[in-house]
Amino acid sequence: MLKKILTLIDENFEEGVVVLLCGTLVLSLTYTVVIRYAFHTPLLSMISHWAEELASFAFVWLLYFGAILATKQGQHFRIMAQFKLLPEQYQKYAILPGNIVWLVFNLIIIKLGWELVTFSAEESLALEIPMKYVYFIIPLSFALITFRLIQHTYRTLRSNNHSGANDA
Repeated sequence: MLKKILTLIDENFEEGVVVLLCGTLVLSLTYTVVIRYAFHTPLLSMISHWAEELASFAFVWLLYFGAILATKQGQHFRIMAQFKLLPEQYQKYAILPGNIVWLVFNLIIIKLGWELVTFSAEESLALEIPMKYVYFIIPLSFALITFRLIQHTYRTLRSNNHSGANDA
Protein backbone atom coordinates (compact mmCIF):
# COMPACT_ATOMS: atom_id res chain seq x y z
CA MET A 1 0.00 0.00 0.00
CA LEU A 2 2.77 2.45 0.95
CA LYS A 3 4.71 1.54 -2.19
CA LYS A 4 1.65 2.31 -4.33
CA ILE A 5 1.25 5.71 -2.65
CA LEU A 6 4.94 6.55 -3.10
CA THR A 7 4.80 5.44 -6.74
CA LEU A 8 1.72 7.60 -7.30
CA ILE A 9 3.50 10.59 -5.78
CA ASP A 10 6.69 9.87 -7.75
CA GLU A 11 4.82 9.65 -11.04
CA ASN A 12 2.31 12.48 -10.57
CA PHE A 13 3.51 15.04 -8.00
CA GLU A 14 4.90 17.67 -10.37
CA GLU A 15 2.04 17.26 -12.83
CA GLY A 16 -0.50 17.75 -10.04
CA VAL A 17 1.22 20.87 -8.75
CA VAL A 18 1.48 22.28 -12.29
CA VAL A 19 -2.26 21.70 -12.84
CA LEU A 20 -3.06 23.35 -9.50
CA LEU A 21 -0.85 26.35 -10.27
CA CYS A 22 -2.26 26.70 -13.82
CA GLY A 23 -5.77 26.60 -12.39
CA THR A 24 -4.89 29.25 -9.82
CA LEU A 25 -3.33 31.41 -12.51
CA VAL A 26 -6.29 31.14 -14.90
CA LEU A 27 -8.95 31.64 -12.22
CA SER A 28 -7.13 34.61 -10.69
CA LEU A 29 -6.64 36.34 -14.02
CA THR A 30 -10.19 35.58 -15.14
CA TYR A 31 -11.54 37.06 -11.92
CA THR A 32 -9.35 40.14 -12.38
CA VAL A 33 -10.53 40.73 -15.96
CA VAL A 34 -14.20 40.20 -15.13
CA ILE A 35 -14.07 42.55 -12.14
CA ARG A 36 -12.10 45.18 -14.02
CA TYR A 37 -14.49 45.37 -16.97
CA ALA A 38 -17.85 44.29 -15.54
CA PHE A 39 -17.99 45.59 -11.97
CA HIS A 40 -16.59 48.76 -10.49
CA THR A 41 -17.05 48.35 -6.76
CA PRO A 42 -14.19 49.18 -4.38
CA LEU A 43 -14.30 45.89 -2.46
CA LEU A 44 -14.20 43.77 -5.62
CA SER A 45 -11.42 45.96 -7.03
CA MET A 46 -9.36 45.40 -3.88
CA ILE A 47 -9.88 41.65 -4.18
CA SER A 48 -8.88 42.01 -7.82
CA HIS A 49 -5.49 43.35 -6.72
CA TRP A 50 -5.09 40.32 -4.47
CA ALA A 51 -5.99 38.01 -7.35
CA GLU A 52 -3.52 39.75 -9.63
CA GLU A 53 -0.70 39.31 -7.13
CA LEU A 54 -1.71 35.70 -6.51
CA ALA A 55 -1.56 35.10 -10.27
CA SER A 56 1.96 36.55 -10.38
CA PHE A 57 3.13 34.30 -7.57
CA ALA A 58 1.42 31.27 -9.13
CA PHE A 59 3.17 32.03 -12.42
CA VAL A 60 6.60 32.18 -10.78
CA TRP A 61 5.98 28.91 -8.94
CA LEU A 62 4.64 27.38 -12.18
CA LEU A 63 7.89 28.19 -14.00
CA TYR A 64 9.96 26.52 -11.33
CA PHE A 65 7.73 23.45 -11.21
CA GLY A 66 7.96 23.27 -15.00
CA ALA A 67 11.72 23.05 -14.62
CA ILE A 68 11.32 20.24 -12.07
CA LEU A 69 8.98 18.40 -14.44
CA ALA A 70 11.40 18.83 -17.35
CA THR A 71 14.21 17.40 -15.22
CA LYS A 72 12.04 14.47 -14.14
CA GLN A 73 11.28 13.65 -17.78
CA GLY A 74 14.85 14.27 -18.96
CA GLN A 75 13.62 17.02 -21.27
CA HIS A 76 15.96 19.87 -20.36
CA PHE A 77 17.81 21.39 -23.29
CA ARG A 78 20.97 19.43 -23.86
CA ILE A 79 23.15 18.95 -26.93
CA MET A 80 23.67 15.22 -27.40
CA ALA A 81 24.94 14.92 -30.98
CA GLN A 82 28.58 14.63 -29.89
CA PHE A 83 27.70 11.57 -27.79
CA LYS A 84 26.95 9.62 -30.97
CA LEU A 85 30.68 9.75 -31.77
CA LEU A 86 31.45 7.59 -28.73
CA PRO A 87 31.27 3.81 -28.80
CA GLU A 88 27.68 2.72 -28.11
CA GLN A 89 28.38 1.15 -24.72
CA TYR A 90 29.80 4.46 -23.40
CA GLN A 91 27.18 6.85 -24.75
CA LYS A 92 24.91 6.82 -21.72
CA TYR A 93 27.85 7.68 -19.44
CA ALA A 94 28.60 10.84 -21.42
CA ILE A 95 25.84 12.70 -19.56
CA LEU A 96 27.70 12.37 -16.24
CA PRO A 97 30.08 15.38 -16.48
CA GLY A 98 27.24 17.76 -17.36
CA ASN A 99 25.01 16.30 -14.66
CA ILE A 100 27.76 16.68 -12.04
CA VAL A 101 28.21 20.36 -12.94
CA TRP A 102 24.43 20.80 -12.87
CA LEU A 103 24.27 19.12 -9.46
CA VAL A 104 26.94 21.42 -8.00
CA PHE A 105 25.14 24.45 -9.46
CA ASN A 106 21.87 23.28 -7.86
CA LEU A 107 23.52 22.90 -4.47
CA ILE A 108 24.87 26.45 -4.66
CA ILE A 109 21.45 27.82 -5.62
CA ILE A 110 19.79 25.85 -2.80
CA LYS A 111 22.19 27.45 -0.32
CA LEU A 112 21.72 30.96 -1.72
CA GLY A 113 17.96 30.50 -2.00
CA TRP A 114 17.75 29.37 1.59
CA GLU A 115 19.68 32.47 2.67
CA LEU A 116 17.19 34.61 0.73
CA VAL A 117 14.26 32.90 2.46
CA THR A 118 15.88 33.14 5.88
CA PHE A 119 16.81 36.82 5.70
CA SER A 120 13.81 38.15 3.77
CA ALA A 121 11.72 40.50 5.89
CA GLU A 122 9.56 42.18 3.24
CA GLU A 123 5.87 41.64 2.56
CA SER A 124 3.97 41.52 -0.71
CA LEU A 125 2.08 44.69 -1.58
CA ALA A 126 -1.49 43.46 -2.05
CA LEU A 127 -1.71 40.19 -0.12
CA GLU A 128 0.66 41.39 2.60
CA ILE A 129 2.17 37.95 3.03
CA PRO A 130 5.85 37.52 3.89
CA MET A 131 7.81 37.28 0.65
CA LYS A 132 9.86 34.45 2.12
CA TYR A 133 6.92 32.17 1.26
CA VAL A 134 7.17 33.24 -2.37
CA TYR A 135 10.97 33.00 -2.37
CA PHE A 136 10.79 29.52 -0.85
CA ILE A 137 10.24 28.16 -4.36
CA ILE A 138 13.93 28.75 -5.11
CA PRO A 139 15.50 26.31 -2.62
CA LEU A 140 12.50 23.96 -2.87
CA SER A 141 12.57 23.72 -6.65
CA PHE A 142 16.32 23.32 -6.88
CA ALA A 143 16.21 20.60 -4.21
CA LEU A 144 13.51 18.79 -6.20
CA ILE A 145 15.44 19.34 -9.44
CA THR A 146 18.49 17.84 -7.74
CA PHE A 147 16.44 14.85 -6.60
CA ARG A 148 14.94 14.35 -10.08
CA LEU A 149 18.36 14.81 -11.71
CA ILE A 150 19.88 12.09 -9.53
CA GLN A 151 16.84 9.88 -10.12
CA HIS A 152 16.93 10.36 -13.90
CA THR A 153 20.69 9.84 -14.07
CA TYR A 154 20.38 6.64 -12.05
CA ARG A 155 17.59 5.34 -14.27
CA THR A 156 19.52 6.25 -17.40
CA LEU A 157 22.65 4.45 -16.23
CA ARG A 158 20.61 1.38 -15.18
CA SER A 159 18.73 1.19 -18.48
CA ASN A 160 19.73 -0.94 -21.43
CA ASN A 161 19.48 2.08 -23.68
CA HIS A 162 23.09 2.93 -24.56
CA SER A 163 22.38 6.38 -25.98
CA GLY A 164 21.64 8.12 -22.66
CA ALA A 165 18.48 9.40 -24.25
CA ASN A 166 15.63 10.94 -22.34
CA ASP A 167 13.43 7.87 -22.07
CA ALA A 168 15.16 6.30 -19.09
